[in-house]
Amino acid sequence: MPIDRDPSAPAARRLGTRALRAAPFACAAIAFVVYSGTAARTITWWDGSSYPLAAVTLGIPGAPGSLVLTLLGWLVSKIPVVHPVAFRLNLFAALVSATLAGLVTWLGARLATPEDREPAAAEWFAGAFAGLAFAFGVTPWTYAVQFTPYGLSALWTALILIAALWWWRRPAESGGRSRLFVLFLLLGLDLSVHRTNLLLVPAGVLWIAIRSPAGRHRLRDGAAIVAGLVVGVAFHLLLIPLAARDPSYLIEDPSTWAAWWSYVTIGQKGGGFLFHVFPRTASFFSVQVADYVAFLGRNLSPLLFLPALTAALGWLLVLRHHPRRALGLMAFFLCAGPGAVVYFNLPQHYMRPIDRHYLPSLVILAPWMAVGASALLHWAGRVRARTVLVPGMAVILALAPLAEWRRNHRPCDLSRIRFAETFARDLLEPLPARTILLTNGDNDSIPLWYLQQVEHVRPDVIVVNLPLANTGPFVTRLRRSDPDLAHLLEGEPMTEVLLPVQGSNVPFATVVEPRAGLGLPGGVQPPDSVRFRPSGLLYGEDRVVLGILRLTHWKRPVEVACTVSPDRLQWLWPFARLDGLAYRIIPSDDPAVHDLDHWRRQLIEGLSYAGVADTTVVLDRDSRMMCSNYLGALVQLATAQLKARRPDDAMAMLQFIDRHTPPARLMGDDRLLVGLRAQVKAAVTDSEE
Repeated sequence: MPIDRDPSAPAARRLGTRALRAAPFACAAIAFVVYSGTAARTITWWDGSSYPLAAVTLGIPGAPGSLVLTLLGWLVSKIPVVHPVAFRLNLFAALVSATLAGLVTWLGARLATPEDREPAAAEWFAGAFAGLAFAFGVTPWTYAVQFTPYGLSALWTALILIAALWWWRRPAESGGRSRLFVLFLLLGLDLSVHRTNLLLVPAGVLWIAIRSPAGRHRLRDGAAIVAGLVVGVAFHLLLIPLAARDPSYLIEDPSTWAAWWSYVTIGQKGGGFLFHVFPRTASFFSVQVADYVAFLGRNLSPLLFLPALTAALGWLLVLRHHPRRALGLMAFFLCAGPGAVVYFNLPQHYMRPIDRHYLPSLVILAPWMAVGASALLHWAGRVRARTVLVPGMAVILALAPLAEWRRNHRPCDLSRIRFAETFARDLLEPLPARTILLTNGDNDSIPLWYLQQVEHVRPDVIVVNLPLANTGPFVTRLRRSDPDLAHLLEGEPMTEVLLPVQGSNVPFATVVEPRAGLGLPGGVQPPDSVRFRPSGLLYGEDRVVLGILRLTHWKRPVEVACTVSPDRLQWLWPFARLDGLAYRIIPSDDPAVHDLDHWRRQLIEGLSYAGVADTTVVLDRDSRMMCSNYLGALVQLATAQLKARRPDDAMAMLQFIDRHTPPARLMGDDRLLVGLRAQVKAAVTDSEE
């Protein structure tokens, strides 16, 4: 009987094996620490305010939405562990993405290991390299620090890939139909995640055909596939009872079968699942493919494109040893990456980057990095100088995630960025009591609704989103939300979309009942009535605003957010006077009727300016665009003061601009104010003489 000379050796080996198997958990923990430290402490723009609002209210955001994220977020919002709620939800997003980093680590190690053995130290190290290089890429990190569907969508990609490999590696005696059911259940459920992964359905079918080209149970396999898809898609029917509750946040109302189908097919945005492959909206190669290549470059370029090179090497090695599996994996990648390019048909100069829709392709590609890295480590271990090469190779591989972390930490760190919340407060809080505020889009509406419904800031203000005011369901909700608006557009059919009607040349008269509190300067007497002259095509939003003015008789302030384009409501702008970050509608179209002192107090004392002048905080494109409204309001006031022959006040305003809204930071240069500065200086000189 052989004698074990070191009784502790087996125990030591078992301990070492368990430590190696903890690599995915370690990578997930590292990613979570980094993500939580850089997570937004409040809401962000676009989806970063819409989905927290939907989660807390169990509401319905605009299509395609994310039912799964909403339900998970609602559960998290009920756990009072971190405040405010938006920060709690952002930490949950960090946890989701950290879990994804752990799964990428595990997938990479498994793909790098022959099927007849367990991963060893080289494979687990290579998996950790892949997991952390992925985690600290700019796109995964961007969506790991804010509560949006895109981290969950990427996690879903990893789950789909795991299910596909699980089915591929089934025992020879097993038909694998239960595993096949799980794979297509996940694909069907993706309709309720964010549906980007539905692009992988053709790859899933091809995956099966490659693995079992001559299967004898095609009908049973097909039944498992159809059953999985049907059950997964059926989960989306939960939207109907959720919408029937009439939640406070309901951008679209899928409470009936027809409305549910419109929501699923994205009817309000064009319908047909937005499947418009031809004609292309921009050059396919120089714009659309180039956009995807740039996305890959941003995420795979550290250390002379080491992640990209190891991924390419890894796929070639899989192709060499497992050609059919390599072709199946490439099918998943092509459907997720180039497939997204074809499907989304990106217009040139689109207002938002669509990296979030490319992210699933990066999830599929990342485990290939581990295959390539593992091969490099094994190669280094076989040469004569392995005692030097193996540690050297390990250090080089470890530097790639560190390089990613160093490069992307500042642009992905949202821990000090509060522009969305602060701008929303600056727009909302200074308004007079019971104001009806007209807004333009997502970024000037949803953050306000979040503050009102979640943090209970100024719930007395009615926020009327003008694009939504063109739809019947939104008008119906306005009627129910406020007794003063109960008869809004009474007699008009509340169809899904309010079709434009031809306006008449007859002036629209409104009686001015109150004699004070109208936003007029002191000494200006209000008229008995005001006549508006809308002409041409009147859209739903025009009729809604006219109806509001008719019903309220000027008893309630009506203001237009500074973000609303002058092309909208052209008949109303002669009566608009800037008042903080909104234009107060006053009963006078005389441009000279403007209270400059009140205007100045609102801008100087009523706004916080969101920390725009703090150069230690990154000012991203969306924040720069929204915060430029501060600069625009101040410039308008300085111009008005100059016209009113108050050059000293105008000069003081220019100095205030330099301190609080530096034009070079918001606009890139100071050219906007060159002419105004010269005029003000000349006027000050003339007044002194």
